[in-house]
Amino acid sequence: MECKNCNVEIFDNDNFCSACGAKIVKERLTLKNLFSSFINALGWDNKFFLTLRHLLYQPHKVSSDFINGVRNKYANPFSFLIINLTISLLVYTQFYDSYIELSSDIGLYYTEQHDNNVYSNEQTQKGLELLGYNNQKDLQRDINSALLKYYNTVSFILLPFYTLLAFLVFGKPFNFGEHLIINTYLQGILTFLSVVLFLLSLWTKINFVLYGIPPLLFIYYIFTYQKIYKFNPGRFILKIFKFIGLLMAFLLLILILSYIIGFLFGYISAQLKQ
Repeated sequence: MECKNCNVEIFDNDNFCSACGAKIVKERLTLKNLFSSFINALGWDNKFFLTLRHLLYQPHKVSSDFINGVRNKYANPFSFLIINLTISLLVYTQFYDSYIELSSDIGLYYTEQHDNNVYSNEQTQKGLELLGYNNQKDLQRDINSALLKYYNTVSFILLPFYTLLAFLVFGKPFNFGEHLIINTYLQGILTFLSVVLFLLSLWTKINFVLYGIPPLLFIYYIFTYQKIYKFNPGRFILKIFKFIGLLMAFLLLILILSYIIGFLFGYISAQLKQ
């Protein structure tokens, strides 16, 4: 019997080729083993569910173990994030109208808080009319529709910014790449919990996304990094204030970028209608 990859002689009971290391495939292709190979390639196996379970109550342990070389126990952080992004995108697309309505309410809530403190309603309305919108909610719907269309891309673009935020607050002994691992796992579990809160909001008609996501994000980040760094109480409080300050600045930046995207989207749409 010969290896089909390198033609070296192998034994019938061999599972791998001793020369090239290739797996010896003995069974025929079926839909079952094709599906199994596809799932394993994504990382959706027992490792995924173990990682999910441990991240729910021991997020610091998963990240620390992976950074310290434990690679076979947990799902790869990027595979874990991709799977959760795929699940969330499927759910949000399935309940598209509800997602757009719910996320628009969230965007409108934060926009109104901002407008009441900075801009007058009259100035806001003039800006909306220039873009061809009758009200803020219509603009918010278009923004959220565009963001959903590029959901995975936007999520991966934001990941380095979350990592930079954590790196600036907590810093050494971990380098940027190690902070990226921590943040990728955190974004994966937070994406999963966001879907849970979204479905819970649909079921109860209560906007758990608006009131649940910000506290969850804060709690998970602070809990994880406190467990990893083991700060004393005084230093921990300082880190919390620094984290809150940078987080608010980061969220403001996202809000500004969302407005820019919305304005560009609205301007292009208005030009196309003419």
